[in-house]
Amino acid sequence: MGETFRAPQRIVTGWGSFEELGQLAAALGRRALLVTGRRAMKKAGITDRAVRLLRAAGLHVELFDQVESEPDVGTIDAARQAARVGRADVVIGLGGGSAMDAAKAVAGLAHETAATREFLQGRKVQADVLPLVCVPTTSGTGSEATINGVISDRERMVKTSIRDERLMPRVALVDPELTVTCPAEVTAAAGLDALSQAIESYVSVHATALTEALSVRAAEELAASVEQAVKTPADRVARTRAAWGSLMAGMALSNARLGMIHGIVHPLGVRYGIPHGLACGVLLPVALEFNRETLGGKWSMLTRIFGGDPVEQCRQLLRRVGLPENLRGYNVRPEHFGTIADESLPSGSLKANPRKVSRQDIIEVLRQAC
Repeated sequence: MGETFRAPQRIVTGWGSFEELGQLAAALGRRALLVTGRRAMKKAGITDRAVRLLRAAGLHVELFDQVESEPDVGTIDAARQAARVGRADVVIGLGGGSAMDAAKAVAGLAHETAATREFLQGRKVQADVLPLVCVPTTSGTGSEATINGVISDRERMVKTSIRDERLMPRVALVDPELTVTCPAEVTAAAGLDALSQAIESYVSVHATALTEALSVRAAEELAASVEQAVKTPADRVARTRAAWGSLMAGMALSNARLGMIHGIVHPLGVRYGIPHGLACGVLLPVALEFNRETLGGKWSMLTRIFGGDPVEQCRQLLRRVGLPENLRGYNVRPEHFGTIADESLPSGSLKANPRKVSRQDIIEVLRQAC
């Protein structure tokens, strides 16, 4: 069978391109549901600006600003109800990966009647989906260019994806200027998330020449920009390079999948509340060491990108951007390692890892990371 490459129907990038939000959304519908987080976007004035741009383009706007850092099935159910009540015909996800993933779930399930929880348990999306515009305000998840929305079910201690090709955003609007207000620790964690995605999609067993080209360029842009974006938040070049890197990593992973890092961090996040990007950053050098002997020429390419041994360079990057090198501060308990391993093993990310991953391998990776 032939390979299919998935990407947003339209990608709009550039400093100040957020001003185009109204006209881009108006081309898709007349009644918008704007999905975003509780605090950061409002505090930065970005939520109000988005509402003004949408209304100026003639759209009726309903605001759902209750998305938490790890969106739960209950939040998605509430947002779906807001979409129905407001008769939304276009959904806009504004914020980091959590807001965009929530918006994807709402767009995908707006016309479904079953609870969101059922779709995390394997129920397929059957009804028509609403068109979606994604506007990232961090350079991290690349969710503006992927077909899955990561949602948590805290009651069942599960974090997994609603995945459907129709969840790919119609429009990805990537304005690096929106990332300037990101706090240093968020910039750092998001950057390490994006870097881990670039690397994992590059070494994935499903990588192709097309995805590898995106992954390599993404890793180059991120390795060269994350530290500067953390230390000099208003640096236009660094912010732009990081935004490009995140977008390209998202496009790559949507087609090539990820690896062991993302197979393990989801159970960690649900159980211990560890920020996703931080966990990815801590696991990155450990996973690189685990995969080292299987990578051949790709290891040489990573060495060129980092200007030295990738494992040591990633450890140094964690230090330079102020992230911890281990998870000790989160009290990850050794007696839970086996349970976390069992929760990780069904992940498609583990199956895409270049080296086969066993239950004992996951336990050892967790031991090293903690």
